[in-house]
Amino acid sequence: MKQLLELAQHAALEAGKAIMEVYAQPFEVYTKDDDSPVTQADLRASNIIKEILKPTGIPFVSEEDLPPDRSQFKRYWLVDPLDGTVEFVNRNGEFTVNIALIDDKQPVLGVIYAPVLDRMWNAECEMRNAELLPPIGHSAFSIHNSAFSIKKERPFTVLVSRSHRTPEVDAYINKVLRPAHPNLVIDTQGSSLKFARLAEGSADVYVCYSKTKEWDTAAADAILRAAGGKVLRISDGQPLEYSKEDYPNPPFVAWAY
Repeated sequence: MKQLLELAQHAALEAGKAIMEVYAQPFEVYTKDDDSPVTQADLRASNIIKEILKPTGIPFVSEEDLPPDRSQFKRYWLVDPLDGTVEFVNRNGEFTVNIALIDDKQPVLGVIYAPVLDRMWNAECEMRNAELLPPIGHSAFSIHNSAFSIKKERPFTVLVSRSHRTPEVDAYINKVLRPAHPNLVIDTQGSSLKFARLAEGSADVYVCYSKTKEWDTAAADAILRAAGGKVLRISDGQPLEYSKEDYPNPPFVAWAY
C-alpha cells in the first residue's frame, strides 16, 4: 500500500504542475452534458494521472475518463483530476487534485493536493474484520506543509461550500447543529479543502446538500476516516457508499470526530 500511496502522491504533484500551467494563462471553459464546467486543465491532469498510475495495473476511473462499466472492478483508482473547477475558473486558488483507491467498495487510500497552496494531505487504511482502520505500524494520516492552523480554543465551526451553498444546508445547520452549538461559526471553503480542514481539526463539520459525485469525496473520505472523522448520509446516518450503480452522492455531513 505504501508504494501505491507514493505513486499517487507523485501523480497528484505532476497533475498539479499541469494545472498551474493552464491557470497561469487565459483558458477556455466548456460545459459538459451535466452543465458542469470543464477546462483543458481538467483533461490534462486526468491524462497525466492515468499515465503515472498505469503501471499498477489497477483499473482507472476518472471524472474525465469514465469506463462503460465498473461493476467488475473490486479495486480501482477513483480520481477527480481537478476538484473545484468553479473555483479554478474564478481564480481563487481553492481547487485540488483528488486521487483515491477503492477496495471492496471502500476508499482505502486518499491523496488531496492543492496546487496553488502547494499543500498535500494523504492517508492509507486497510480492511480488517469488515471495518476500515488505520494500517498497523504506520501513521495513518499525514499533512505536508499544512495550509490551516489548528486552534486549541475556537468556536464550533461549520463549513459550507463556497460556490454551491443551498437553503437545505442552512436549514440543517439551524435545526440540527445550532441548538447544541448556539455560538457556532459558519465558514466557506472550496473543493476538498473542507475535508482537509476537518482532518486537521480546524473545523468541526461540513454539511453538503449540493450535487456531488463519488470522485468528489472518495480521497477526502479516506483521509478523514484515517484522521478519526466520518462522512455520513444525512438520510440514515450511514457511511457514504462507493461503487454504486451510478456515481452521484446523496446529501451528507462530514464530521471531524
